[in-house]
Amino acid sequence: METVERWTTRSDAWTLEDDNRLAEIVLRHIREGSTQLNAFVEAANLLGRTPAACGYRWNGVVRRNYTDEIKQAKQEKKSLSAMKGQFSRRRHWTPDLEDTTIDGIIRALKHHERLYYELLDRNRELQERVNLLQQELEQLQYENRQLREREPSAAPVEQLTEDSRTLLKIMERARKLLEAEEQK
Repeated sequence: METVERWTTRSDAWTLEDDNRLAEIVLRHIREGSTQLNAFVEAANLLGRTPAACGYRWNGVVRRNYTDEIKQAKQEKKSLSAMKGQFSRRRHWTPDLEDTTIDGIIRALKHHERLYYELLDRNRELQERVNLLQQELEQLQYENRQLREREPSAAPVEQLTEDSRTLLKIMERARKLLEAEEQK
């Protein structure tokens, strides 16, 4: 008996673009202090997969390619939470209303002036960061458009085999049944 090996790619195989989107979402959730589970749910909705599949792919394949980015995202999270802590401490300062002497009023005014300039500096830093991120976004959008124009899009549904179409219909029915049960 002769065995024939056939190497075929699955129609639902993970692409490099899927891996990159998953990584972007997970890293953003890390930076924002959210959980990886929330990231997997968001990625699942975007990629048309289950949160479990996204978690499995992240932990099994993608994560090891993004170790430096994960460390950076965690540091950004720490600096963001530290900044929030500084701001909340500043907001709770109240002048001593009992100290109505000229010196007390001058101290309060100097404190407010110092706080004002600190906030102006912080605002300027954040504006610069927003501008840099906006430029980066525009550059990435431009590159994305260029790549989409160069590479042909995925094969249209008409080119799928009958088995693939049937499988997609079954999966869609299963998804609808799950949604209906969750709404109950």
